[in-house]
Formats: sequence, C-alpha cells, structure tokens
Amino acid sequence: MYILEGGADGWQAAGYQLFAGVHVPSKAFGELVEEVSHTRHVTAQQLAEWKTRGEPLVVLDGRPFDEYRKMTIPGSVCCPNCELGYRIHDLVPDAHTPIVVNCAGRTRSIIGVQTLINLGLKNPVYALENGTQGWDL
Repeated sequence: MYILEGGADGWQAAGYQLFAGVHVPSKAFGELVEEVSHTRHVTAQQLAEWKTRGEPLVVLDGRPFDEYRKMTIPGSVCCPNCELGYRIHDLVPDAHTPIVVNCAGRTRSIIGVQTLINLGLKNPVYALENGTQGWDL
C-alpha cells in the first residue's frame, strides 16, 4: 500500500491537476476500465438504427429503478448493474442476441458491460455511448 505524501495538496503543489465534480472517482474508474479492457460501445444513432430495423436486441438500463423511471430508452428493461449476473439469463433469449447496457451518462454502462464480459457471457454486449443523455439529445 502506498500513501501519497502531502495528499491531494501535495499532488497539486507538485504541479499535477486535481479534478472536482460529482462522482469523480467512480467516473475515473469507469474510464480506466474502458481503456484497459477496450469495452465495446455503440452510439445512440446506431442503437436507433438497430431498433428501427427491428433487429433482435435487449437494452438494459443499469441504474436503480428511481433513476430509470425519470428518463430511459423506450423498450429498455430496468436491471441495475448489481443484478446483472443473476438476471441476465432471464432477460436475454439466447447467446446470440446483442445486449446494450445504458445509464444516464456512460460510467455504469461501461461497468455493466464489462461485468457481463467478465462473467463469460457469449452475447455481443455494448455500452451506450453517452447514455440516456446522448439518446435524448
């Protein structure tokens, strides 16, 4: 285990950048997971095209129900990331159906998709780039 001498103040005094905002550590973790694992993603436009063509597809919203209820993608299913491992086989008809995991932005999408990949799921899985915010825009 390592401890940064001087903490965040020491980091900043050494000329390095600090980041501020909401949920910064978890967002940084999601970005790291995506970079290291090369987590696949799909754009809102591509997802809309798949839906318009009627392609077989399951869209899972990885947020808790209260967030899902506020804004989600039509036809998506609420399945918080913590439930993915034990609910996925009930939600997806076969090992060939593509799965898109979304959240409000992108962090929980990345974590949800990478969880399914790490669990050995055979389906093609994608994180929705920019989440429901990107979909709405």
